[in-house]
Amino acid sequence: MAGSYSRIVEFDATASTPVCVELPAVPRGLLRRFVIKQTSGTSANGSFTLYDRKGACSQATDLNVKESGTVTSVANEGGNAKITFGASTGLQVGDTIEIKGNSVADYNTTHTITSKVSDSVFVSDVAYTSAGSNGLWQTSPFMQTYPPLAHVVFTDNVSSGEFSKYDIYIGFENRDNQSETKRTRYQALWLEFTPNNSGTFVAALTTEADSAVL
Repeated sequence: MAGSYSRIVEFDATASTPVCVELPAVPRGLLRRFVIKQTSGTSANGSFTLYDRKGACSQATDLNVKESGTVTSVANEGGNAKITFGASTGLQVGDTIEIKGNSVADYNTTHTITSKVSDSVFVSDVAYTSAGSNGLWQTSPFMQTYPPLAHVVFTDNVSSGEFSKYDIYIGFENRDNQSETKRTRYQALWLEFTPNNSGTFVAALTTEADSAVL
């Protein structure tokens, strides 16, 4: 026997800037319907993607990682990437981190810290290719997972501040928390939305799950 779960979430978005929004959902089941409606601001167009993992959003790190933050720059240190972080970290030599959103695609991968320059500057095992800037970093999740593209549940476009689809029926399983003993603490899909105009929006979704996983 299946049960349905519907939620409405209001959020603000800035023109040309991706926003990551948590949408409460069942932990495993079907996405039945999804609606975005603009409630204030200049009528906006934009693209959106629903993910089953927060860290798949370009502007967010995963839940339940030990350390995370921003990347300021990547420079050359003896042929390897020297990473400057936006703040002091608790990282140590031998730690593994993931970087995404850097201006140099080669650095958007897994790094192992090989030496420490300061509390906010470290050298990794990734080869230096060219000067990089910006991005997010995090320590690895509890378990290895797939890259962001594999976490896409649904993607489409908003036109004139509105989108609606009522017969989606796409299966998903939430992958935010990689600790099996805490699996049900986080039951959500994650919306990443980039409008061309700023405004306030509401997102509404209905998901369906078997009673065994509610």
